[in-house]
Amino acid sequence: MKHQQQSKRKISPVQVIRTVIQLIAFILIPGFFITVFSAIGSIFTSIIGGTFEFSEQMANIFMLLAVFLITFIWGRFFCGFICSFGAMQDLLWFFGKRIPFRPVISQKGDRVLKLLKYGVLLFIVFGVWVFAIPGDTVWSPWTVFGMYTSPVKGFSSELMFLSIGGALLLVIIIGSLFVERFFCKYLCPLGALFALASRFRIFKLKRDSSQCSGRCRVCTRKCSMSIPLYKYDSVNSGECINCMKCSSVCALGNIKADTIPAVTGTVAAIALTGVAFAGTLQPAKTTSVSVQAPISVSFSATNGRFKDGSYTGSAAGFRGTTSVTVKVENGIISDITVDSTGDDKEFFNKAQSSVISSILAAQSTNVDTVSGATYSSKVIINAVENALGDQLIQGSTKAEETTQAEQSNGSSETRSAAQTEPGDEQETQAQENSDNNAFEGDTESQQSKSSNGSFADGTYTGSGSGFRGTTSVSVTVQNGAITDITVTSYQDDYPFFSRAESGVISEILSSQSIDVSTVSGATFSSNSIIEAVANALDQEFSNPNSSMGGGHGRH
Repeated sequence: MKHQQQSKRKISPVQVIRTVIQLIAFILIPGFFITVFSAIGSIFTSIIGGTFEFSEQMANIFMLLAVFLITFIWGRFFCGFICSFGAMQDLLWFFGKRIPFRPVISQKGDRVLKLLKYGVLLFIVFGVWVFAIPGDTVWSPWTVFGMYTSPVKGFSSELMFLSIGGALLLVIIIGSLFVERFFCKYLCPLGALFALASRFRIFKLKRDSSQCSGRCRVCTRKCSMSIPLYKYDSVNSGECINCMKCSSVCALGNIKADTIPAVTGTVAAIALTGVAFAGTLQPAKTTSVSVQAPISVSFSATNGRFKDGSYTGSAAGFRGTTSVTVKVENGIISDITVDSTGDDKEFFNKAQSSVISSILAAQSTNVDTVSGATYSSKVIINAVENALGDQLIQGSTKAEETTQAEQSNGSSETRSAAQTEPGDEQETQAQENSDNNAFEGDTESQQSKSSNGSFADGTYTGSGSGFRGTTSVSVTVQNGAITDITVTSYQDDYPFFSRAESGVISEILSSQSIDVSTVSGATFSSNSIIEAVANALDQEFSNPNSSMGGGHGRH
């Protein structure tokens, strides 16, 4: 007993090294666990979407190979030494174990609860990655946690604490005060993947049962993951995070690793940190994505969609402001340079080249965000929109009008030059009769605000029903065309509404019609905007929101 008490008071070198590594990882790479999981999601979604390219996913592939190679060799050192979310739980438990009341979870109950993380993993794979529920925004407690792990970079909006992710993070924080490694045991989807991979690890913890009576069970009581270690001679459980507490507290030294724990932990930490930093380093000249020749778009540079010049703009992102410079030459956006950003490099770099290339190719900011880097993608888009201002709206309208005119002229020229086939005369006469009937019988429609694609000048207000409440807009019509749509108020969640707002409004302005597509993943908000514009212009629109089931899966 005396020997055991002396051992308890002795500070374990392994635990000192582990704590130092956790602290370094928390400061230098606080969001590395998000980066790893996002890399898995990015590769998976690109494969099922048919857009996988090795060159684009190379950094993700090499990072995951390094991380899982270490897991196959040493086990879940990532969870025990590197993960900042795990470090947060260790800190909470340090204070929480002093709380008088703690729930007692039986071994059977613990085994059942540990299955929950596999359910969470399946939900993310099929719900978020396959069916595009936006799980990397308001659903994710990781995202909210990532916003506040590095105060020196500035905090994002406190409203994120009111999101679903914020509520889940609060539950995890409370749970971690009463149950050690609460999230890691029962809810972590990345932990589920590591648990599966770790079952095949080469080096395992060994217990000399011949020198252990089995009645002590101090190793089991100290195990962070509640593994019944007293039952095994070799720890094969994928739940083991190699925290080495069992080895540190065993008075007889009966639990050992196949190699020195401190060395293996340090090697793993250095390797993972190196991979993390390599993944965040920018290749040469990635802050500026340019086109040297006209790119393949649906209009030519002579259309003059944009006014030549250099424009600057900025927008608030995940951790701070991102500023860009946009150059326009011969009427097209020829270069977008990121001047500065406050966002984390591992996320911003992931979004930067893809989003900027998409904007240059489309000559529009109505482009997709990058999975796993939604906030960084959105801040680049918003900064470009801020730089170009009304030119985006005017340019879209002008490009559409030019394209329609060219198609109309081409069709007329082709028709007049072609030889009339049998039956063509009857078809033409029928079309003329139809047009005359429509013109004569549509007097009521001509007197409304919409007539044959043109509108009566003025400013109109309207409202529509969204996911959480009413959306109100102001619609301005000049020279018969819709020139501006301003959202005056809305009650939907910002991450969803902001996605719908730019996409739907730009499409309505481009097509001069409410017959536009909704934004995937923001259906409710899209329908509320369309209905509000239709209401303002006295146009018929049956809002499908009333017949759609609630929930963010359809939002």
